[in-house]
Amino acid sequence: GTAKTSLLSMLLRNMDPDTNVHFNINFNSFTGAESLQPMLEQPLEKKTGSSFGPPGTKKLIYFIDDFNMPAPDKYGTQSAIELARQQVDYGG
Repeated sequence: GTAKTSLLSMLLRNMDPDTNVHFNINFNSFTGAESLQPMLEQPLEKKTGSSFGPPGTKKLIYFIDDFNMPAPDKYGTQSAIELARQQVDYGG
């Protein structure tokens, strides 16, 4: 390819670790919402009540590689992409 993954990985590694944390997620044709949810929750810690967030006061950056890989289901939707879109829509 054109080294997109390598370039972004290098940029993420060079970010200030005191203020940012990144988490890599690799999609494949079998990735669905039911498998993406635990991946999104993995780097989070419980804050107060039912709130979760990145460790300390850091900002969390998810890097999703091969974003268009999940195969559509019988209804033509890609549930993993829809879950990621929902997170963005709600400010996550």
